[in-house]
Amino acid sequence: MITIRGALRQFLAETGEGNPRSMSSPAMIIDLFRKYLDDYGHEDLNQFEQSRYDREWSEDNRLCDIFDPDRIQPFHINSFLSTFVIRKVMGTKGFLKACGPVMEKLAAWLLKQGYWDQEAMQYYRELVGNDAGADLVGCDEFAQTLHDYVANHPVQKDNTDFDDDDYFEDHFTIKNVKPGKLILNALLDSDRDITISLPKAVTSRARTGWSVMMELARIKGKWRVLGVGNVYP
Repeated sequence: MITIRGALRQFLAETGEGNPRSMSSPAMIIDLFRKYLDDYGHEDLNQFEQSRYDREWSEDNRLCDIFDPDRIQPFHINSFLSTFVIRKVMGTKGFLKACGPVMEKLAAWLLKQGYWDQEAMQYYRELVGNDAGADLVGCDEFAQTLHDYVANHPVQKDNTDFDDDDYFEDHFTIKNVKPGKLILNALLDSDRDITISLPKAVTSRARTGWSVMMELARIKGKWRVLGVGNVYP
């Protein structure tokens, strides 16, 4: 039986590893995907798989050494692209641009090898769209622009303890983008929209549907950004 690790090696052997010293090479991206599976792929195991995983796992025998390639699911690639490479990898723009095409090639290879069927490929397409990873660079640029703005325009809080209605620290979905304004929807209070005013140079980089971790406070009737985290497609 070929393992996930063996299948990923075969994929690189057939499609090309690129420059192994480059972070944007297929070899590096696939190695990061393997690490993602080893660290997080166990979270969706069924009862039988979990028992096997608990029995066979060791530091030298990880998830990619235990299971065969049909354990790779479409949502694993989606999670890798939409969360892992943003939260866990400090990648260059070249790396971010390369991630989507490499994973697209892997998805096609999994289908060709029979590890995925057409239903799995359709589900994958529903998750990632027609251009996997296309928003990674845009999210990175928006995050950096927003970080720079907040750093250069610190909010004077005057040691104020904000009322609950005047303070949010949450993941926000960008519901709408207007020149100079973002309409946000908070994860913990999805019935409530929050509008924040920002320079057009900042809002022009935002896209509807992206999510961003932010700390907001309402000061003198206006929502201000106190802090900002990662931006996700």
